[in-house]
Amino acid sequence: MADGGLGERLAAARWFGGGGQTVAAVETLDTLTLPGGSRLEVLDVAFAGGERRLHLWVEDEQTVAAGVLEALLEGREHGRFRFAPGLRLVDLAPASRRERPVAGDQSNTSRVVGEALVVKLYRRLWPGMHPEIELGRHLTETAGFAGVPAYAGAVWWDGHALALVQELVAGGRDGWTWAQEAVAAGDVSPMRELGELTRRLHVALAELGSAPASPGERRRWREAAHAQLDLALAVADAESAVELRRHEQRIRAELDLLEAGPAPALTRVHGDLHIGQILRAPSGFAILDFEGEPTRDLAERTAPASPVRDVAAMLRSFDHLVRFVQRESPEAVGRTRAEAWIEPAREAFLAGYGPVDAQLLRAFEVEKETYEFVYAARFLPGWAYAPRGGLAWLMETA
Repeated sequence: MADGGLGERLAAARWFGGGGQTVAAVETLDTLTLPGGSRLEVLDVAFAGGERRLHLWVEDEQTVAAGVLEALLEGREHGRFRFAPGLRLVDLAPASRRERPVAGDQSNTSRVVGEALVVKLYRRLWPGMHPEIELGRHLTETAGFAGVPAYAGAVWWDGHALALVQELVAGGRDGWTWAQEAVAAGDVSPMRELGELTRRLHVALAELGSAPASPGERRRWREAAHAQLDLALAVADAESAVELRRHEQRIRAELDLLEAGPAPALTRVHGDLHIGQILRAPSGFAILDFEGEPTRDLAERTAPASPVRDVAAMLRSFDHLVRFVQRESPEAVGRTRAEAWIEPAREAFLAGYGPVDAQLLRAFEVEKETYEFVYAARFLPGWAYAPRGGLAWLMETA
């Protein structure tokens, strides 16, 4: 089927993440018109190199969240499309159907409806249970964990998750906003509370099962980390590649430690925990976005992992936050004062979280930093300055 210029519009979309590949063809596999007139389109996208992906396209985003809510309340099924309401949907559903966009999404699209619910549309589609839907439902409906927005429902197409619907946290302030203010003020006190919340999250997720990592699993961690570094070297911009090459020998030595030491326990984890995922509201912190790292396939994102990965990702984000503050407000927050915030913020978080394997934490932090170079190259080239600064800090810190 001719794409009518859809390939060009896809390539230009903020969320597309084509990684520089050329779209060769686009075929529409299925469509559904929602109440209100928005249309969901499932697309089969072929790239010039031979790769194929499924993506969700939305015609008329202005009413899509209200349309999804109406279909969920009806429990609608239409062909391969299925709307699955959660236990809290009726309680949370607003009378108003007015909606607005949520700024900041990089790989998906989120919209608020009735100032009560958030409809998150997944733009790249994967077959199988989606981690954000699975974990959100468990934390809300089974574990009773209050530190996340309440799960309200999901939309599926032929076994592929299209959308998540969850509670809007009233008065919630974006993590990058309140945390920048903390850096500027030299305040690390919120990080202890955040560490305590993260520990409680991991306890709730461990209810889904726990087992020690096998030698084979740890070997695969090491091999995957080295492969990720190879990819980072291949796709990073020139300046970033120079920095990676400069530290490559030491990075590889530290990645080897993923296979050393006592076997850690494996449970379900958040998968992409960073300061930007933490809303701060009058009711307390709320942890968002259990989708996992968007460059990894669904099998990786749903596999049990060490909770120390989440801890490492959060600590790396403290560093990245400081790089952002330095870049956006160099006159208001000097470099020395901003960087001086990193270590006490880390200490406060770890004091709240409790003991972790320091060697494993270090290895996961190094691995996470190499991942950030891949993410920047594929989704957000302007972000590369943050992992460059973070890598320099890591290599200077024993």
